Amino acid sequence: MDRFRRFIASIAFRIIALALPLWGLGGFARAQINTDRMMNIARNALAYDDYVLSISYFNLVINYRPHLYEPYFYRGVAKFYLDDYSGTVLDCTEAIRRNPYFPNTYELRGLAYINLERFPEAISDYRTATEMSPDLRSLWHNLALCYLETDSLDQADSITDIIIKKWAKQADGYGLKAQVYLEKKDTTAAEVCIDKAIEVDKFNIPAHTAKANILMSHEQYSEAIQHFDESLRLNPKQAGCLINRALCHYHLNHYRDAMADYDQALELEPKNFVGHYNRGLLRANVGEDNLAIEDFNFILSIDPDDMMATFNRATLLENIGDYRGAIRDYTTVINEFPKFLYGYERRAAARRMIGDNAGANRDEEHVLKEQIAHRYGYTTATSRQKNKTRKKSQINLDDYQKLVEEDTQEQEPEYESEYRGRVQNHEQEAKLMLPTEDTYKLYKSAGRRNLIDAFEQAFQEAQSGNINEAIEGFTQIIQQNEQFAEAYFNRGVLYLLLDDAPHAIPDLSKAGELGIYQAYNIIKKNQNIKKK
Repeated sequence: MDRFRRFIASIAFRIIALALPLWGLGGFARAQINTDRMMNIARNALAYDDYVLSISYFNLVINYRPHLYEPYFYRGVAKFYLDDYSGTVLDCTEAIRRNPYFPNTYELRGLAYINLERFPEAISDYRTATEMSPDLRSLWHNLALCYLETDSLDQADSITDIIIKKWAKQADGYGLKAQVYLEKKDTTAAEVCIDKAIEVDKFNIPAHTAKANILMSHEQYSEAIQHFDESLRLNPKQAGCLINRALCHYHLNHYRDAMADYDQALELEPKNFVGHYNRGLLRANVGEDNLAIEDFNFILSIDPDDMMATFNRATLLENIGDYRGAIRDYTTVINEFPKFLYGYERRAAARRMIGDNAGANRDEEHVLKEQIAHRYGYTTATSRQKNKTRKKSQINLDDYQKLVEEDTQEQEPEYESEYRGRVQNHEQEAKLMLPTEDTYKLYKSAGRRNLIDAFEQAFQEAQSGNINEAIEGFTQIIQQNEQFAEAYFNRGVLYLLLDDAPHAIPDLSKAGELGIYQAYNIIKKNQNIKKK
């Protein structure tokens, strides 16, 4: 999803630069002038990345002038930067109802749909936006990527043709065309497009990286290194390129260069799984067993079920004389892959080293029995068992010593500006909240004490574990007063407890819109939970 993020930067600059219509000053109420002032304050706050402040002012404008589309659109922008993509969709939809002829709204809603992985809806919005603004290249680019995401390769192909025709001197179109060909398994045509992209723009990083990857797949490692070198010269902070260049060095027996690349990649991305795995194998190959064990320990701390890493660690523990540790790891692998005979052989050897001859004999007899059965074509209880494979990459344990290629699809930068103010606490926990003192005073003075009583009852139900009853209680409160922010917040938190993100996110979005800004952090951490 990161590949789409660069386009939000361009849309942000365009929307901030838009001039809103000036209202006439003569004969109009002062409230209208105040609306203009509030709109300007909100837009300035948005321009300076103070998203929560801007939302509060856009709310005021919407309350004064609910027929305007601009405050909904700009509030959608603010929500987008807070990762509240569902809220962005809702605000853009309201903006489109008021003005269906503003292409930026369709573009923004399309970006939100992309982040929600709702690609058909994104395609529809980008189609509309390209009809209104056919000369905006980013719209066509995103439309092609959406078609790729939905495996609509013919449609993606036709869009790349449009991009290349309109912008023949831009490398992006050729790169997208190459991606379509790669999806169609036509590497020859893809390479032609990539060469054209480099011809058009010799400083195009994705083109050099793609060229290097194709050359690596053809085992042309020296040529691949040249393009990895150029890509890294243009941007040295590409861990994926470093890992794949290291793989090329490894195949050319340049172990020192490979190790340097892995070390540099892991300085950039200390938690890179592939980097640790490959460096662990390389360290094992050069006899640095203890350092290799550290790499595999790290992998297993992240994914204890990785059997490739477990088996590699077992062989290394055996090498350094930790036979009991090796037996433990071999047993773990055998339990998951009962047909992996080499595991029994290694465990037998380790068992002999600690004097467990009976256990070693059982393992060796098992291997012999299975080998005979295989030779003469009959099955045993073990050969009928299925491996408990957890990952596609772990299907063939015979590849346990094979280095892994990194996925070097272009990694787009994260947002450059962190959101500010009270929403800056990224570790905000999803906890129920009681109304503030101001809320208590507001409802008491308005003679709505019944809402406070109902809220406290629903809160007590939640505290007692009666989640559905609590949700119903907060729902009734919202039906009576659609501005009760804490009710939305608590109902959203309860939906999260039920793993019901599709209902939770809109509630939290509404709570944030009404001033509970910590809701945006909870949205940020739960936005990508899949729908049931």
